[in-house]
Amino acid sequence: MNSKMTLSARALLLTVGVLFVLYHYTAEPEIRAKVEPYQQVAGQPIRYVDSTSEASRWRWEFGNGQEVRGAQGLFYYYQPGTYLIRLTVDKKIVKTFSVVITPKAVVDEQDSIVKIQGPTSGFEREKLVFTAVGGRARQFAWRFGSSGQVDSRDQTAIYSFPTLENYTRPQQYTVELMTDVTKYPIRKQVTIIRGFNKFAPTVDSLDITESDFRRRLQSIANGQAFNTHYDYLLRKYLCRQNDVTVRINDAKANDFYSYCMGLQFDRGVRIDAISVVADSVTSCVTRLNVTQHKP
Repeated sequence: MNSKMTLSARALLLTVGVLFVLYHYTAEPEIRAKVEPYQQVAGQPIRYVDSTSEASRWRWEFGNGQEVRGAQGLFYYYQPGTYLIRLTVDKKIVKTFSVVITPKAVVDEQDSIVKIQGPTSGFEREKLVFTAVGGRARQFAWRFGSSGQVDSRDQTAIYSFPTLENYTRPQQYTVELMTDVTKYPIRKQVTIIRGFNKFAPTVDSLDITESDFRRRLQSIANGQAFNTHYDYLLRKYLCRQNDVTVRINDAKANDFYSYCMGLQFDRGVRIDAISVVADSVTSCVTRLNVTQHKP
């Protein structure tokens, strides 16, 4: 009898072990990543790192149009605000973080007024970030005009407006913020339009746009047909605005025309990577972030 029970117990343990091994090798791994610190001063580094088991590809998107590929590193924000960072591992599993970037020099806000810092337009279901700045407020109550109730009591609120099922045209919402230092609600108008989440554009279309920019700017740097490539980019992506900001190596900046003229004469420049920032309503590119070097 004891022998039979022992054999049954061994068979059960063997079965559990086999199932565990099968699960271990077939289950989708959990992202093991962190971003720190969650609050940082503009111009100071944010550290990002991922140690997901058996991961081989990483895509970090920093919420300002820039992205990098790699398991870890340092990233710098130069404009105050709240940013959503998204990590995609092996093109299939995703994790999102948020960081708050404060100004370099904090002014005396005792007599200043509270203001809403946030976008004026966005897409339905898109995560939009709104922050109360100034005034030394300590209590906050956000109403975003769609739920009919207080939606957040944090200084920074992340909100997604609902699907515009019965609207074909953009819908206007009034964001209201009440604090312990304001007499009446602070209001901000936000235009919401139908479409996909701008924070997560179609990877293929984004890659194609940035690849097109990189190829044509490299052609200008190589001394090839300046007007052809410059006019093409100006017409197709920049809505003919030649003063769009180009930030080079996250350090120096020029308007688009001056940058392209500089490439034409600064021979030997290699364009390593391009990232773009586009207006959520017009889809016009409003900023270019360029990584380049000279061998």
